[in-house]
Amino acid sequence: MPWEKQFDIETALEKAGETFWTNGYQATSMRDLMNVMGIQKGSFYDTYGSKKEAYLMALDQYINTHCADFRARVEQHPPKRALEIHLNDVFEDCIGANGHRGCMVINCALELAHNDTDAQKAVGRALKIHEKFFAERIVAAQEVGEISVEIDAAATAKAILAIVMGMRVYSRAGASKATLRTLVDQALALIDR
Repeated sequence: MPWEKQFDIETALEKAGETFWTNGYQATSMRDLMNVMGIQKGSFYDTYGSKKEAYLMALDQYINTHCADFRARVEQHPPKRALEIHLNDVFEDCIGANGHRGCMVINCALELAHNDTDAQKAVGRALKIHEKFFAERIVAAQEVGEISVEIDAAATAKAILAIVMGMRVYSRAGASKATLRTLVDQALALIDR
């Protein structure tokens, strides 16, 4: 009879992800992971392979969850309003209790992606999803006359994403609400031209 795991693999991975998100990859030790996940090293290596593989799995879980969440949050709204809601949600995240953690994807980009191709691919995938979300909303808003058709949807989506990324970095660095609100206003100005 095969050995059965005595822990929930996804729940343990979520706990690992929270730890990586808070501390970063390098500053998270195997001891930290064992403690937060509530498992032994043998179970960890058997299930997740390595610290890096567990990190990438947790990052993938984070990306999938957050992208599904922000799409679900705005899907019932007109496209321009959906953009406004999303940008205001990012603002609220940045000034909230966990704002100091930034975004796990941006943290990965800053800490690992410059010299790790697996991390670079994960970050690239997340950024493409987010950029596509913005571009789709801009095009849909143009189709119903909410946003000028003269606005380049692809370029504007990239610019809004860059502002969102900047907001996440600013929030991690302790930026004021006023600074973060200015960034939201600038992102919104890109679709109000």
